[in-house]
Amino acid sequence: MSRIIRHILALAALWMAVAGCNIWGDYGPEDGMSELSISVSVSNTPAMPTKAVDVNPNDYIGALNDGEKIQTLRIVIVRENGVIEHNRYLDFYGDIQRAYTEVNNIIFKVYGPETKEVYLFVNENTLQTAVSGGTKKLVDYDFDALTPGSAFPEEEISSLLVTLTQNDEEVPLALPMSEHHTIEMPASDYHADLYVTRASTKFTYIFDNQSNVDLSLEGLTISKASRKEYYMPRVTYIGNPLTSTEYSVDDYQVPNVENNEYYVFRKTYQGGVSIPANTVTSKLADGSPINLYLLEGKYTDAASDGKNYSMSVTLNGTVYSSYFPELPQLPRNTHVVVLISFKDYGTGMDVHWTVDVYPYEEVWLEPGFGQ
Repeated sequence: MSRIIRHILALAALWMAVAGCNIWGDYGPEDGMSELSISVSVSNTPAMPTKAVDVNPNDYIGALNDGEKIQTLRIVIVRENGVIEHNRYLDFYGDIQRAYTEVNNIIFKVYGPETKEVYLFVNENTLQTAVSGGTKKLVDYDFDALTPGSAFPEEEISSLLVTLTQNDEEVPLALPMSEHHTIEMPASDYHADLYVTRASTKFTYIFDNQSNVDLSLEGLTISKASRKEYYMPRVTYIGNPLTSTEYSVDDYQVPNVENNEYYVFRKTYQGGVSIPANTVTSKLADGSPINLYLLEGKYTDAASDGKNYSMSVTLNGTVYSSYFPELPQLPRNTHVVVLISFKDYGTGMDVHWTVDVYPYEEVWLEPGFGQ
């Protein structure tokens, strides 16, 4: 088969998934089986009541690039007896390099009525640098081994970890995402709107240089970053994320909450990031935003009066530091926007820190390839 024909077939299959057409396995009209269609979107995070940064919130709530979207999607459906019914893998990026925040109407033939557990795994092939050199999978698991007809390893999957070992290491793109949903499948056809949650927290820095001095950003730190998190989110909500926008995170779990190897994340900018006098700078020299991707954490600093995470920036050789205000916890899928303002103050510099936590929302796409 020629490369052109293969490309056309791949394009047609992916168009059916994203544009809402049916994707069928090799099924016949078996008794007791119905059609289950699933749509998957990238989750939003409940908004937190912060309005301090004088910027357009719409610049910070959506996916910035393909690395924050769905590039691959695996759907595993488990019957109420714990046996895997389906394990379907879709690769949107390999041949045609497309990424989405919403994938519609993926069709399965399933038995019903019964309770189904649906597991969603996104961007499972993301690589990280290994300590010994080379690369390895960020989520170290063979999801192809989840064979239909075999028992689903629930405890094994729920215990999977995402781990960062180096002090300057970030969660690599494409960001891993996952979720677990329970569906009450009737005897008739049924549609389920589901979501996945990014297994990362995102930081964006904006520098407002109101002084008469040209500045150079040489590095920054975030204190009490987390070494590890569960790949599958362990969260309880007030309200229902599937049916209401008025919900919030009630609680979430992290590995070894009292001793999660919290450390000081350090980022160095070789050659510095130029912040000219009387300008606002939010981008690197290549035009990309000043972003970081780290793991969720749950550190509590008893001496900080509820301000559990601290940060510092190094400008022109001087270190400026402060606690993150209004950031008592750091659950996954949140976007922390930091505005740092500088003013002349006698012979020194007056520094003001403002932090907003925005909902890291999905961007809804019309059916198609997200043009």
